[in-house]
Amino acid sequence: MTRTRTLRLLALSAAVSLGLVVSPAHAAESPEQADPFSIVVLPDTQYSSESYPAAFDAQGRWIKDNKDSRNITYALHAGDVVDDSDQDGQWTTASNAMGWLDGNVPYIIGVGNHDMDAMPNGDDPENVRDATAFNKNFPVSKFESLPSFGGSYPEGQNDNSYHTFSAGGTDWLVLSLKYVPTDKELDWGNQVIADHPNHQVMVLTHSYQKGEQKTEDGKRIWSELVSKHANVSFVFSGHHVAAGMIEEKGDNGNTVYQIQADYQDKNKLDPNSFFRVMDFDPAAETVSVETYSPYLDANKDDAANEFVIKDFDFLPAN
Repeated sequence: MTRTRTLRLLALSAAVSLGLVVSPAHAAESPEQADPFSIVVLPDTQYSSESYPAAFDAQGRWIKDNKDSRNITYALHAGDVVDDSDQDGQWTTASNAMGWLDGNVPYIIGVGNHDMDAMPNGDDPENVRDATAFNKNFPVSKFESLPSFGGSYPEGQNDNSYHTFSAGGTDWLVLSLKYVPTDKELDWGNQVIADHPNHQVMVLTHSYQKGEQKTEDGKRIWSELVSKHANVSFVFSGHHVAAGMIEEKGDNGNTVYQIQADYQDKNKLDPNSFFRVMDFDPAAETVSVETYSPYLDANKDDAANEFVIKDFDFLPAN
């Protein structure tokens, strides 16, 4: 029995002895009883938006078409949706591709440096933080109607956001943090996680690691946010052309799987068409990772791109 389940059972037994628990008519589904489900993680699509729209469109269409057969409950985009944030045509390509998901599969986007206003003006996105074009094309109003939408920061903007959903007998929280989050953005993210102690957390941010090595940005996000919370289980990122996973214990003994992938190539269509499909099987306590291109109908089957996380600790929903 896992540490988390043992603690929950002890807490439940204590509550029963004190007469604090009333048995519901229908108990919540436990992970052991729950159906498998999938999420899709899209890495940088910037060159697809710029030059290879068919690859991006194929990704969006596949997610919609396989929603039921793969039980896809959410899609996560790791940022750099476009290459040039001042080019309306690239945003149109991105909006059309992600539009396949509208009304079908909810999604959340981690704002990348190329999605921000700074780069076309020759500014540093670490210092010039505006994301005007991103918010015009993926405004917070587009997501507020989702039952899973939790909130955003700054208020009224979609730069940082969080969504919650239930799948596999677990309540999940996806926290999306903008490229190289500021101290205030990290403070906001910490508060969101603290306010949801019974949700299992996925952190989505554009720049965090390159393959199996955390960057300086990633080390900061790890020390100031990720490692602090017992309910964080994943970090997803892109940005660097690489693929890898870091498995590491947080301050509270929880295992955090930090997973990075980016297949972009400005001069060649093929790698831009791949994304990650992650299959969660609560009964088997596994998370299987597949890297697939709907455009090519091909898989990357090397060890960095196709693997299984075993003995994964699904937190039972309350």
